[in-house]
Amino acid sequence: MTTGLNKARRLWTFIKPYWHLELVTLLVMIILAGLMLAMPGAVQYMIDTLIPNLVSQAEAGVDFRPIVYFGLFLMGIFLGQVVFSCIRDYLAAQVGANIIATMRSRLFAHLERLSLGFYQRHQVGEMMSRFLSDINNVQGLLITTLLVFLTNVIMLTAIFIYLIRIDWVLTLVAIIPVPLTIVMVKRFGLKLNAINRSLQETIAALSARLQETFLSIKTVKAFGRENHEQAQVDAVVNKLTGLYIRNSVTTSIATYGVNFLNMLGPVIVLAWGTYLVASGAMQLGALIAFYMLLTYLYSPIQGLASVHIEVKRAMASVDRVFEYFDLPTTIRETDHPVSVENPQGEIIIRNLCFSYPDSSFGIEGLNLHIRSREKIAIVGPSGSGKTTLINLLMRFYDPIDGEILFDGIDLRQLSLQSLRDHIALVDQEPLLFKTSIFGNIAYSHPKASREDIIAAAKVANIHDFIETLPNRYDSEVGERGVTLSGGEKQRICLARAILKNPAVIILDEATSALDSNSERLIQEALSKILEDKTAIIIAHRLSTIEHADRIITIDRGCIRDEGTHAELLQNSALYRELAQKQFKT
Repeated sequence: MTTGLNKARRLWTFIKPYWHLELVTLLVMIILAGLMLAMPGAVQYMIDTLIPNLVSQAEAGVDFRPIVYFGLFLMGIFLGQVVFSCIRDYLAAQVGANIIATMRSRLFAHLERLSLGFYQRHQVGEMMSRFLSDINNVQGLLITTLLVFLTNVIMLTAIFIYLIRIDWVLTLVAIIPVPLTIVMVKRFGLKLNAINRSLQETIAALSARLQETFLSIKTVKAFGRENHEQAQVDAVVNKLTGLYIRNSVTTSIATYGVNFLNMLGPVIVLAWGTYLVASGAMQLGALIAFYMLLTYLYSPIQGLASVHIEVKRAMASVDRVFEYFDLPTTIRETDHPVSVENPQGEIIIRNLCFSYPDSSFGIEGLNLHIRSREKIAIVGPSGSGKTTLINLLMRFYDPIDGEILFDGIDLRQLSLQSLRDHIALVDQEPLLFKTSIFGNIAYSHPKASREDIIAAAKVANIHDFIETLPNRYDSEVGERGVTLSGGEKQRICLARAILKNPAVIILDEATSALDSNSERLIQEALSKILEDKTAIIIAHRLSTIEHADRIITIDRGCIRDEGTHAELLQNSALYRELAQKQFKT
């Protein structure tokens, strides 16, 4: 766990670019502290000097000019407080908004660089909670809490000096409750830190639960599991309710306990001050000013106590945000990555070894040579390693040992941009973004012309369908493409890959979930697309790969056989078994 000092240093890296605005804010707060201290001084002057002078001159008539000047002075104090408070709040908002924007941007960039394994281990709702809710709490720490802390420190210092000047003995008596306040704040701060960490984790769990349910609502309804899902959400909500109550009660006890301790000082001051005024050892104006300053003194103390509580709350969120920042980026570019200008699409896999953490599955010593423009198919039972091999080819993971060469260059030496430019993946689950069809196709090549996008759609056999839509290419597809059928989504994804014009196209069971008509349309499109490209086809339906140049059978992470469809039917027991299950021969 990161220490408090290290957390402060890391937070400072986000604040540092705006130090000049922070300095101006600090100066404004010093001015505000001076204006606040001017008020008790003005009251003391009014009681001990102004009023006695006016009374002594009453027989000759009261001179209104000192009264007017005094009133204008008070108005100036209040106006100054309003103006400089607005300036302070504006500067704080300016700094805070920029800091949080930077933090969100850096966290998003970091998360994008993490391997695919991170996303397979974490729920999207949990990530969203940290990105939104936890960073919002950090924003409160860096804006409101930090501002309150600095203001109160300045106020406390200034008031304490002023009180010492009036009566140092009375000042020392008045601050007797302060150590007790510090002890109470520290004790409750630790409790609140633990409660708020549990609170943020439970909010993240609720977010994840809701997202999973909403994304799977069709399945939930189909199996009549609404009550089950309701019970699951209610369990998290009830836990959240208990934590909110504990947080509120603990905060109230801490706050009002501090307030009670802080009231002891003013009670002592008023009692002793009354005696001093009655005995002539102190003027009434000085006592009133002292009492006003004392209430001002306890206000910063209470503020600092609240700051401590808020810091403990926010640090739970800081821990959760930095926990993501501290995740290592396993897929990295070398210091001098290589770019391929004229790719041929040759892939060589040598002695490839790979395994997932906490899994018995592994690839051990796999070798494969895919020639430029060759069409190979990879088949095997579920869990045999087909998709894992594709993930390694796309460099979503790095091998533990061995190497994968693209046109003779190790993937780890290639720039990620060059790799992704020259290899396109069409996945089993076609994913579309909540934007127009045009935007979804153009995602692979944002600078492509409309003519190029239409040409790609025609090759993918989706253009005619798009033309039947009311807004044609500008039609919105809904979140994750919910307004389209599986075949329509898959052909749009295929058009997206075509627009990229890669040297290698990987089809990961791209037609496995489609009806026969949609599959026919995609197969017709593929026959045109793959003419001058290297193709790697993962398939369950052997009918879709009969005409591949070479078919590879894989099982338990190892290549078992390779050859044409006819050769494997004759020589491969595994391929023959797969064929018999599908063709009933």
